[in-house]
Amino acid sequence: MFFDISKLTQLKAPASEERFAKLIFDNRVIKEAPLSMAYFTFKPGQIGPRHVHQSEVEVYLCTKGKGMVLIEDEPHVLTPDTLLYIPPRMFHETRNIGDGNFEFYAIFGPMVNFDNIRAWEEVS
Repeated sequence: MFFDISKLTQLKAPASEERFAKLIFDNRVIKEAPLSMAYFTFKPGQIGPRHVHQSEVEVYLCTKGKGMVLIEDEPHVLTPDTLLYIPPRMFHETRNIGDGNFEFYAIFGPMVNFDNIRAWEEVS
């Protein structure tokens, strides 16, 4: 399948955890996909919730800006063309530490379902 990220709908998280996502694919888009993928944008100062994935690996590939991911309270700084592997069962929190937008692909394996993100508000 072919995806044009620029044409995907951008979704905005609730104010308490504000950040933005474009859902590329999960099992609702490709039924038997072995992984899922989304594109996230954090504006300056935005911080995502601390969370954990019990069985999924998460990989971040930074495309723009400067972000930091705390994995079990160990900081990892991401800048364009850097990649971060987050093992299962590791608590992590993502934040923008730069002056511009922090943007990255998030790849999950095995696949996660994005229905919780689909509930976010659509923005233009």
